[in-house]
Amino acid sequence: MLDAYTLSPGGPKRLDLTDGGPVPEDTRWVDLVHPTPSEDAATEVFLSASLPTREEASEIEFSSRFYSEDGAVFMTATVLTGVDKGEASLVPLTIVVTGDQRIATLRYDDLRALHQFLARASKPGSRCGTIPSVFLGLIEAVVDRTADVLERISADVDRINRDIFAARTERRGGLRLEQLIGDVGTQGDLAAKARESLASIERLIQFASLTLPGGFTKGVNKNRLKLIARDVRSLEDHVGFLSNKITFLLDATLGLISVEQNEVIRVLTIAATIFFPPTLIGTVYGMNFTDMPELSWQFGYPVAIGLMVASAVLPYLYFKRRGWL
Repeated sequence: MLDAYTLSPGGPKRLDLTDGGPVPEDTRWVDLVHPTPSEDAATEVFLSASLPTREEASEIEFSSRFYSEDGAVFMTATVLTGVDKGEASLVPLTIVVTGDQRIATLRYDDLRALHQFLARASKPGSRCGTIPSVFLGLIEAVVDRTADVLERISADVDRINRDIFAARTERRGGLRLEQLIGDVGTQGDLAAKARESLASIERLIQFASLTLPGGFTKGVNKNRLKLIARDVRSLEDHVGFLSNKITFLLDATLGLISVEQNEVIRVLTIAATIFFPPTLIGTVYGMNFTDMPELSWQFGYPVAIGLMVASAVLPYLYFKRRGWL
């Protein structure tokens, strides 16, 4: 899908396109989502530069994500998507800038950050009437969206923290703890993806500040770029804190499960210890050898029963006094 926008003081305005036709002359911004070959070709004519393929945009090396070619600057960041659906993944977002006249975005998923940017840019006073303002606004929207995801992770981690230590007192706490391990793992995976996304955005900002024309990195725009970089670093610190907390919760959950299992083993061990002496006595007097004097003794049966009861009660009282029960 290809969307073309013209820019005005009121923000981006979408243009009506003819299927398979060229990009209108007054277009300043082209947004591509899962582009077809014909849309790719039309955008390359619009930019006078070749677009990277999805495989090229997904490369992890710096030279494949950030470079200048044919008078255009190519920058690719990794962006979180699918968080609201519970299917979080990372997809490449490529931004191509040709001077301060034209910009294109290439993506392979419906990014919520872009919708948030368009909604914000259409408001009065949004100051999204130039290519630099669109570029900075897009990066700000991606960072804001990542911050929202981190806020969700923080809330979920706090909930999991309460559930873990509440489950310790429940009757079936062991089973509940095993279920919570899955929640801890989900939040850990999401935090790791957020960290990777923020790292790619930070690299994009550093490359943009060194490569883009002066209109992007001077005056008010320079201050906005610095503020975005500062926000990214603060979010990286926060996701580091969340990762440490998630690791603690995982260790705590595994520790509590181990305690529950040890409790079961302890109870079984004590029970076996209590019932071992009566079992031994009963086994001895159940052999029925001819020369056993107790077999013909009138009080042999009650004495044997008494010995078995006493041999069970005495270890029980000892364990109770030591606090093992």
